[in-house]
Amino acid sequence: MNELILNFVNQYKHPFTAELAAEMTAIELDQVRPVLADLLADKTIKLISVEEGIYVRSNRYNPIVGYGVKSDWRFDQEAALILLDLIEAGNYSSVRKIAAAYGRSRQWVFVYMEALVSIGCIGMSGKTYLVHRKDNVAELGTRIEAGCLGRLRPTISEEEKQRKAAEKEERRIQRLAKQEQIRLELEEKARIVKAWDKYINSSQSWKMCFHEYLKKTGQV
Repeated sequence: MNELILNFVNQYKHPFTAELAAEMTAIELDQVRPVLADLLADKTIKLISVEEGIYVRSNRYNPIVGYGVKSDWRFDQEAALILLDLIEAGNYSSVRKIAAAYGRSRQWVFVYMEALVSIGCIGMSGKTYLVHRKDNVAELGTRIEAGCLGRLRPTISEEEKQRKAAEKEERRIQRLAKQEQIRLELEEKARIVKAWDKYINSSQSWKMCFHEYLKKTGQV
């Protein structure tokens, strides 16, 4: 299994997600994720978009030369202009949302946006993508700046990081508490059902109500 995923990573030249790796290797997604985590740890791959869950092979391309020279990727300028029009008309804060609106994969949109950012067509205002220019789309793919899409996002302070971490931990605690509550409720229901079965099949059912039976048998 590990070898299949490694072969996929070594042969696939474009950004990919865990879902794509699972689809291409016919391996269950929950088995793919730990392998990708190992490959990330030993720097075989890089996570270039935490938000979108997009990886690339570490030696995928020379970030200065880019796709146009070092890869078999071929850009469609008309498709790029449609993408720019979409971003310009919308209010998008993630590649995932743009991909859903365009009807393309996250990988495709990520690659095009990375190329468009590299030639100054796309920027960001706060957390929203915006279009700076369209007149130089003919340069698309002539240069690629690795990680440029991620660098558009504003950096957050250490205080903000700690606040987000605290909120995440609070959500985790609440989720675990809810799961525990559900578990206890299910256990209680199972106990009552079991007690009812004993009650209904006992000689006491005609003498007393179920609640009295529970009290008598010390179950309440």
